[in-house]
Amino acid sequence: MVLILAGFFIYSFNLNNSLFWDDDEWIRGNVFVHSFSYLKEIFTQNVEAGFGLNSNYYRPILLLSFVFNYVIHGIAPFGYHFVSNGFHIANGILIFVLLGNFIGLRASFIASLLFLIHPAQTEAVSYISGRGDPMSVFFMLLAFWFFIKSLNIKTFKSKIYKVLSFFSAILALLSRETAVLFPLLLMIFYISFLSKDGFMRSFKASFLKSLPFWIISAIYFVLRLTVFNFENTLNFYSEPTIYSENLLYRLFTFGHVLIEYFKIILWPAGLHMERDLPVATSIFQWPAWFGILIAVGIMVVGIILYRKENSKSQIQNVSDSRMWTFGWFWFFVALGPVSGIIPINALIYEHWLYLPLIGFAAFVGFYLDKAFEFLESRSVISRKLLLLGLIVYFSFFSFQSIRRNILWGKPIEFYEDILKYNSLSVRIMTNLGKQYFEKRDFAKAAEFYERAVESPGGDIFAQPHYNLGNLYRDTGRINEAIKQYEEAIKIDPTFPFAYQNLAEIYVNKKQDFISGIEILEKLKKVQPGNPRVFYNLGLLYLATDSVDLAIRNFELGLDLVSGQDMEVEAAISEILNKIKIR
Repeated sequence: MVLILAGFFIYSFNLNNSLFWDDDEWIRGNVFVHSFSYLKEIFTQNVEAGFGLNSNYYRPILLLSFVFNYVIHGIAPFGYHFVSNGFHIANGILIFVLLGNFIGLRASFIASLLFLIHPAQTEAVSYISGRGDPMSVFFMLLAFWFFIKSLNIKTFKSKIYKVLSFFSAILALLSRETAVLFPLLLMIFYISFLSKDGFMRSFKASFLKSLPFWIISAIYFVLRLTVFNFENTLNFYSEPTIYSENLLYRLFTFGHVLIEYFKIILWPAGLHMERDLPVATSIFQWPAWFGILIAVGIMVVGIILYRKENSKSQIQNVSDSRMWTFGWFWFFVALGPVSGIIPINALIYEHWLYLPLIGFAAFVGFYLDKAFEFLESRSVISRKLLLLGLIVYFSFFSFQSIRRNILWGKPIEFYEDILKYNSLSVRIMTNLGKQYFEKRDFAKAAEFYERAVESPGGDIFAQPHYNLGNLYRDTGRINEAIKQYEEAIKIDPTFPFAYQNLAEIYVNKKQDFISGIEILEKLKKVQPGNPRVFYNLGLLYLATDSVDLAIRNFELGLDLVSGQDMEVEAAISEILNKIKIR
């Protein structure tokens, strides 16, 4: 009840926060989310396909959760936040239930509470598009719970629990890609808590127990490399950099990232997105070497504890060695995909701590519990001081989480706060300009758009040029708008919206149908599955008396629409009937 009340109270401050940032592409403007009629597309296309963009995100269960929200209450924010908050609170409860049988109720309660109230979690919970983190973790923890249940009984029920565990693991994978780590995390859990044998025998047993989950992850991995590799590449960088091209540099940099993560965990003040860190090109750079030294130190202490362990640990009495194994192995394995081994096109995000924090929180809960036990028979005052210190510390965490939840509800202040830490972020300046544009404050919008396109990196992002083009178009600066749309297309030839608006300007403002046709023919190559492109092309060909080309495009559009866009289907059918009558 305390966990539920704490989680609900802290996250009640985000319940009316509006949708923004990626929520536009993933929810508000994503037609796949607006109806259950797009189930096939949700499970076969990328997350942003319903918005008209291509990406390598494949999270159908996450999108399906958005569909439930949208069908019930449209884009009203309360329901979205209520569901995301619910997943987070459920995760805290599952952590308490799972760990309670192994490290004790007090330790598991401290761990669960720390996980629930930590301010770093707000980036995954309060940001609706970040729901993939709490959803994926929820299904992983559920898979753990069903797996443990299947071990405790030998009847037909055991098979049911195993099937439920497999199903939960699959749902986790389809919510967020990091669930591919589940079998490795299961091995860590098994070795630490479920096995009474030594490390090597436990390792072998854990691998055999987790083998079906390895098979599930392997199948998913192959599918993501082939059928669901929507951008047909594993390169997360559009252009090579010293970071993307050198594994050692990435690992050195992770030493610095690790220090930042520990700062965020231990003293979560000044939290913000879009953190910018320098690439470490030497192991001796500060603080890269210090982070690497901490990681090595953790490993050395673990080895020492393992060697000192003389007797086998009982399930109900976890040793220091096993707790060290669980806490730190879980932490570093969960950070593995974003450690630089794979060149992800970002160095650090707070929400990347969502899954790793489980291991760290369990570790803290275990040793705080031991501290309370130690003081119980020695000093009542010291025990009360420890409890008071913990209450003050956790109150600070709660206060910071509430502040972050409130800030997430004020997009302009939110973006301006990020610019205090990273004043040259092109994405943030673009987003801030968009907020002012939506408020019809064109002067402020132009200021941030122009700053974005003129900043370092402004020549590799199409979005600020496109947004600036929209502003120029709406303020009557048509020729300048055309230049910005053309620049957006030059930077990203697959960016569809610049083509659409450019064609619209040529047709509606300049009455230049030929240029409009040329642009839409290019867009047709970018979006060969968009019936609206064929419909608009058909209209332009009709306007230029190219009836055969018009009919051809209308018929292709009609084949593509297949009952999914009733408005376009009806319009094309009506025009084709008129042409045939004529």
